[in-house]
Amino acid sequence: MNAYQNFLDFFSMHNKERLDGLSESYFTDMTPQERNQAFDFLLARVKAGGDEESMHGLFRADAARAVAPVKELLASGALTGEAQIAAAWNLWQIAHDEELLSVFIEFLHSPDEQLREKAAYYVPAELTAPLKTALQGMIRTETERLVAVHAVNKLLDCYDVSKESVGEETYLGIYRGLRSQNLEDKEAAFKTLDALYA
Repeated sequence: MNAYQNFLDFFSMHNKERLDGLSESYFTDMTPQERNQAFDFLLARVKAGGDEESMHGLFRADAARAVAPVKELLASGALTGEAQIAAAWNLWQIAHDEELLSVFIEFLHSPDEQLREKAAYYVPAELTAPLKTALQGMIRTETERLVAVHAVNKLLDCYDVSKESVGEETYLGIYRGLRSQNLEDKEAAFKTLDALYA
């Protein structure tokens, strides 16, 4: 079986078989012609709205070639929410354009739990005022555990706070404060982060 057929077979898999996603291994053994075919196949899926998998695959097939059409599709509003988040993340890996942060911030406020989760997970850890405000808002109000965990982890990443950077005791104090059910604990943790960053 050739590498391109193996790639196509991925799209007929279901459930656990697709758990690892469309990894780089699907493209490694492809000839340049097969890679072009894979790119065209994925671009057609992305143009139809796309999803996280097809968007990441498009950039794995040919990142340089993906930039222009993806920027155009992102600006046009033709992509699904999941594809917009994946597009913004992939474009950010190539050029750290702060305008892309607005894509993530928009989805941090989404009524869709999965989109909030993906946005909090993928948003680059850049401590801008709008991102800080959005993440703090999520931490104050988010009721879904995994979404809240991603928001807390991302805010800590934005401040470059880890066990290694501030010590385990300080880190755990901040983390517990951010994950607390008590709003006063959360506000105290926000102040501690600001004091560390000053």
